[in-house]
Amino acid sequence: MKSLGLKVCKGDTDGFLGVFVDNLSVFLLMISLNLYVVGMPANIVFGRILPGAAIGLLAGNIYYTFMAIRLQKKEKRNDVTALPSGISIVFVIIYTMGILLPVTKITGDPEMAWRIGLAANIIGAIICLIGAFIGPWLKKFLPPVSMLGALAGLAVIFIAGSGLKDIFSNPIIGFSSLAIIIWGYLANGKLPFKIPAGIFTLMIGAVLAVCMGQTAISMNNVGIYAPLPWIFKVGIQAFKECAPYLSIIIPIAVINFISTLNNVESANSAGDEYNIKETMLVDAGASALGAVFGCCYPNCVFIGHPGYKRMGARITYSLISAITLSLLAVFGLFGLIDSVIPLAAVTPILIFVGIVNIEVAFTAIPKHHVPAAAVALLPFVCEFGKEQIDYALSAAGTSVSESGIIDALVAQGVNYQGFNVLAYGTIIIAMLLAAMVVFALERKMMKLCISAVIGAACTFVGLIHSSELAFNANSQLTISWLIIAVAALVMHFYGVREKEVLSHDEQQSN
Repeated sequence: MKSLGLKVCKGDTDGFLGVFVDNLSVFLLMISLNLYVVGMPANIVFGRILPGAAIGLLAGNIYYTFMAIRLQKKEKRNDVTALPSGISIVFVIIYTMGILLPVTKITGDPEMAWRIGLAANIIGAIICLIGAFIGPWLKKFLPPVSMLGALAGLAVIFIAGSGLKDIFSNPIIGFSSLAIIIWGYLANGKLPFKIPAGIFTLMIGAVLAVCMGQTAISMNNVGIYAPLPWIFKVGIQAFKECAPYLSIIIPIAVINFISTLNNVESANSAGDEYNIKETMLVDAGASALGAVFGCCYPNCVFIGHPGYKRMGARITYSLISAITLSLLAVFGLFGLIDSVIPLAAVTPILIFVGIVNIEVAFTAIPKHHVPAAAVALLPFVCEFGKEQIDYALSAAGTSVSESGIIDALVAQGVNYQGFNVLAYGTIIIAMLLAAMVVFALERKMMKLCISAVIGAACTFVGLIHSSELAFNANSQLTISWLIIAVAALVMHFYGVREKEVLSHDEQQSN
């Protein structure tokens, strides 16, 4: 089958569903947060933010499709899988709760918050542009497990792990859908009429939702929303208004290009070697283009390439998803879809993608690097713990800023301060810790020293372990990183030299 002159294989259908559902969940969250939390007018959400997001998404996927075609021709093989891309759910939450919501609360002007969001997206794109020239060096310096392990941490907590709540809260639909995904994707089982597992899951989920009375079709906000270059209406003033929020914008932009670095490494581990600098430049360009047309959120390469590859997805799956999402944005159909397909039927597809990324982190690396992959998971557990504590306190009408709350938590065995310092810059922390474990195992003491110095520098300026950028943001943790750096340097000069390390199993086999 061909679409737009490109060959579409059976696996592209499954891959399309996976990346489409991933992006769809982000778009629906974007709508919900902006309408009901920020209080953004519907005409801004549906008429500016969503069409802009679709334009950036479409532009990025067109170029990634071109990169996949080029790689296919270069290597003369037909199993190349294009990079999946879109807007990260993490960035939607952080930009919305860290910029759009505070601005709206302070000024009472949600349109001003949207203007500042556009400026923030442009600034973030510039930082990602700079990151494109740092990324190749990072890829050479860091062992693959540091990147794959960090992705596994994101997957186990925020994709596969947290998705289980949607299944267990609606078990009749959720368990049925999860069973289909496990049978069709993990066990490679056959389904009636050879229907792809993803499509079959959504069909069954929708039918069960109708039978259980969970479906309430809504045509609200359906209409035509043509993308317009809103950035020219915003003007330079928005960039001045954006200055107080640089402490949020800069760290998240750094994390954005590092996430892309990790996800490209994940694609490389699956056999598709993409140019990291070119990929980061595309991300920056897609984010900037989205901002020009009204989107407050940056683009990135998605986690999940190995999962889509295992589904059989090849070149067209993500592009078709981007085209579909663009049409939905232009005609305002996201709300309608949300009312038809229950979340419990969507989540199992994302869980599969998460599971594959966890698997890759522990199998596409040398055996003696497995402890480093395990270490990379741990900071995300703390980040999740911190978020759950904050949500619970907010629901109770209080927060950790209230007098005595932290002491009360500690008295109950909840070390909130420990969770808190690991909840900022988590992906960078996870990568550094995993890299340091590998360098210690292989006695690469100078690289261990450099990693610890990077950790100290990031801590000193508040890029990690801190909720805001500031000099000497956390002196104790800065000193802690430096102690490790000095110890590694001393060991290097006193004769500890690099060696090949065998895993326990390899040692026994010898």
